[in-house]
Amino acid sequence: MEVSVPMLLLLPVLLAGLVSRPSAVANTIASYPPDCDSYSIPGCPRNYDPVCGTDGKTYGNECDLCFSNREENKDVQIFKRGVC
Repeated sequence: MEVSVPMLLLLPVLLAGLVSRPSAVANTIASYPPDCDSYSIPGCPRNYDPVCGTDGKTYGNECDLCFSNREENKDVQIFKRGVC
């Protein structure tokens, strides 16, 4: 089967439509709460160990997510370890 060049160029566009942001799928994929009791806030370590929140935002580390939750009175959970 021969595939034309225009079809190959269109493939990434079609596949991009299948990918969604974490916030859009957070209700269908298991997320978990951050372990905020492990941190003595107001002071977070400066190590870069990113976590992706269920709000689609990347936090520098789990403590940063906990701090943001407390400061803004929200309940963002961890969608995954790493950047969003």
